[in-house]
Amino acid sequence: MKKSWFIYMAIALAVIVFSLWDSIYPVKIIDVHRSTDRMGYDDIIVDHFPLTDRGRINWWLSQREMLKKKYNIPAGQRFVLTVWDVGDGYLRDSPREDYFCFPDMTSEKNCIEKNILLEVSFRFPESNKIRFFVGDNMYVMDKKDGSMTKERY
Repeated sequence: MKKSWFIYMAIALAVIVFSLWDSIYPVKIIDVHRSTDRMGYDDIIVDHFPLTDRGRINWWLSQREMLKKKYNIPAGQRFVLTVWDVGDGYLRDSPREDYFCFPDMTSEKNCIEKNILLEVSFRFPESNKIRFFVGDNMYVMDKKDGSMTKERY
């Protein structure tokens, strides 16, 4: 009896913590990079991003108007937006490490670890489909009706 009570309490605590995660640790946008050498590709560096695929997609859906107003991203009708984890912050490029570097920064520390949290792609507006890449999963949202399907890629 005591063992099952402990299990139920642990599950309840996990559910409470998981549901309050977004309010305890809101997403913090560290930096935004508009690429000059890659047409229509923009990068956002964040801290405390949602843990689940649904949470990450919902974050973008709820923040896209703010991103457009405040940072003018995405700028065009066709775009690819990549959300990166800030990790240990900006690092100096190293031949021994696989970093993603931002050429628009003049600082020596202009690279981050390659940890993509979310990629949003709308490259073919005529298809009316937005693609979300989260880890190994791809979700396709139909802009007409808002329906979402998970697809293999």
